[in-house]
Amino acid sequence: MKKNYSLIFFFTVLISLKGFAQNNNGSVSGKISDPTTGEMIDFAGVAIFMQGSDDIIRSNTSSNGGIFKLTGLPYGKYGLRISYIGFEKQVVDDIEITAEHPDAYLGIIKLKKNSSSLNEVTISEKKAAVEFGADQITYNVSQSLQSEGSTATDILKNVPMVNVDINGNATIAGKRSTRIFIDGKPSDYMTSNIADLLNVLPSEAIEKIEVMTNPPVKYSADGEGIINIVLKKGYKVGLNGTLSLNGGTLGNYNINSYVAYRTKSLSLTSSYAFGESERSSTGSSLSDNFLADTNYYRNQYSSNNGLNFGHNIRESVNWDIDTTQNLRLTTNFNINKSNGASASDYYYLDENNIETSLRNQNNNNHNHSFNYVFDADYTWKIPGGDQLEASATYSGNSANTDRLAQSYTLDANGLPINGILPLNQTYGVYAAGRALQVKVDYDKPLGKSKNTADFGLSANIRTSDNNQVVQDFNFANQMYLQDLQLTNQFIYNEHIYGGYASLSIRTQKKWSFRIGGRSELTDINFNVSSLPDQYHIKPYINLFPNLSINKTFSNYTIGISYSGRIVRPSPNSLNPQVITNASNPNISFGNPNLAPAYTQQVDFSFSLFGKNWAFYPRIGIANTSHIIERITTPISSLAYQSTYDNLGTSSYNTINLYGNYHVAKKINVSGGATVGRIAYHSNNNSALNRNGITFQSKAGIQIDMPKQLAFESNLNYYTNSSAQGRSKGSLSSSFAIRKSVYKNKVRIRLTAINPTGQGSSTTFTQGQTFNRQDYYMQNNRNYSLSVSYNFTKVGRNTASKKQKKDVPPPEVSL
Repeated sequence: MKKNYSLIFFFTVLISLKGFAQNNNGSVSGKISDPTTGEMIDFAGVAIFMQGSDDIIRSNTSSNGGIFKLTGLPYGKYGLRISYIGFEKQVVDDIEITAEHPDAYLGIIKLKKNSSSLNEVTISEKKAAVEFGADQITYNVSQSLQSEGSTATDILKNVPMVNVDINGNATIAGKRSTRIFIDGKPSDYMTSNIADLLNVLPSEAIEKIEVMTNPPVKYSADGEGIINIVLKKGYKVGLNGTLSLNGGTLGNYNINSYVAYRTKSLSLTSSYAFGESERSSTGSSLSDNFLADTNYYRNQYSSNNGLNFGHNIRESVNWDIDTTQNLRLTTNFNINKSNGASASDYYYLDENNIETSLRNQNNNNHNHSFNYVFDADYTWKIPGGDQLEASATYSGNSANTDRLAQSYTLDANGLPINGILPLNQTYGVYAAGRALQVKVDYDKPLGKSKNTADFGLSANIRTSDNNQVVQDFNFANQMYLQDLQLTNQFIYNEHIYGGYASLSIRTQKKWSFRIGGRSELTDINFNVSSLPDQYHIKPYINLFPNLSINKTFSNYTIGISYSGRIVRPSPNSLNPQVITNASNPNISFGNPNLAPAYTQQVDFSFSLFGKNWAFYPRIGIANTSHIIERITTPISSLAYQSTYDNLGTSSYNTINLYGNYHVAKKINVSGGATVGRIAYHSNNNSALNRNGITFQSKAGIQIDMPKQLAFESNLNYYTNSSAQGRSKGSLSSSFAIRKSVYKNKVRIRLTAINPTGQGSSTTFTQGQTFNRQDYYMQNNRNYSLSVSYNFTKVGRNTASKKQKKDVPPPEVSL
């Protein structure tokens, strides 16, 4: 019933805002195209002036497929001037805006080539690979060689301030909690495993990646930072697309395809990807355990190999209902499967390093997941410049894991130990989830300036069901019996309702201010089948302020931003059911009594740029209360347990130094580093009062060479700290060279990943009674060949020559 009330409320607000938005101002809009190729032109200058005067009233640039719109125009007669490099300046006269026809749509305006440049070599202006803002870094995917025939995971490895660990999990440097969004919507509601989705999402479908260090209040307040993956929407007129094939020496290969078809008002896009990858890894865990009366040691050595493969299908329809309204419908389906086998040997040694026992364990795993998303977005550009956006996203996911575990324990002489029987266990987890997100956003310009006021409401409702079934083989009866201690069902329900308001002000002296706030109501309940009582967390309301101030000078900018954020416990961290048998050497479970963590963060930004270089230093200060960390403790001479706890408070201060330099016209070098110091303070456990250093660095070079050749290389390294220790990764590298043939339609790329070494990570963990060093190495040295075919077929748009009062005028050819 609560869900129905929420939907009724949102539609009531939608209707009310639409009625409120009417005003007496008019607008002039249209599209700008190249008459030779038919492609739309972005970044063309557009200025409007009163008929008979040269004084410019409004100016803007075309974007998103040559589209321009100038709003807030009083009724009267106007002229429009358009300018773009390589084309003649064009003027459209006698544009009349009246109360009966307040919105003048000029159709597609075809520019004329500049006659003085017809015999010159045309150089297309490349968009910057990385764009830095006060609160956001934008990585334009098309400018990277390694984006062709790859996946979202591959792209993220080269994005400044983003770290991708050895398991494919992406985080923002200096942020302990990062959320992944796709087209402005949280992907953790859409899939059971984000890393699996990103590893098969084709790069050809991605337009750009936004790294938000201080997310605006229109986004959920959960998480300290957001990585938003923006997908292409098919802006080019006609049929265009890409087909890529990629294969490598590791046995990995993928097929990526992207197709878009666009008419005057309709755009259809489709992408499909299939990927298969083999994996193999080795690891070790060396533990020193010291008690009051004795010491002992446990050394673990393990190996793992498996096969992963997945499919991803995405379909989108983008419809311009008229000049002011747009509707976009999107679906996404993702299937992942994996099979694997692992083996571990646990050596137990006394204080003299003499072996006392050996435990051997073998696992066979089968995993299958299916995720789907249905998304609808409606945009209404209201006369006068106001804009209303409404969206609804429904998603579901299921994941099944089946595992067979077998183990036995021997004494120092290699004989079975009395009282310890071999373990033969089947383990199955059958999980399913559903989520609904509804949003309404309203943007209102204030007067004739660039000031705006933004308002919005949102509702996020999700349910997850995690059913664990465990059976142990009874050697006496020679049959499997259900393990009642481990068999369990965990059902989680979460309702989050939010509202926000924001004011943005830009002055003529290039000051910009943004102040806003977001309020969220959280209602969570969950239950475990083995426990008599249901957990119902008392609903709570939070207010999250957001402030940003920036000043632009001739060759540098400065800024400061502040925001309040929340990290809510995840369902996995709350689930108290034990995942493995009590005789297992490593036991893990959640903590149902976790409270949310709250972060207050301040960022100081500075951008300095010259003709061939740019430098972007940042300073971040974050203080967190009730910080959530995973804590490991020994529970016996044979086993360790891991669970989550609210430790207390922490402070995290970082310095980010990134920049790029054009050594020559066709050589660009970029790179930087993030250095941070984190300090923990726990009132309950003084052993957790510790400091640590985090470090991440990236370096890259891009070279455009003669004969349609290009080269790119990237290097990455990172270290992290936690409440119980620190971890560090090895230096990872990638090199790519590309050759374009057949008028740039076919691109052949050779890529080398970690040619000088395998990817590895080392983690050091320290407790009150133990020290442990974990080492993990993944076989990811790979040499691959990718072939991409790009095609474009430009169609001819036709329109009636007869102009009616309620129909936009036809194309204007000047």
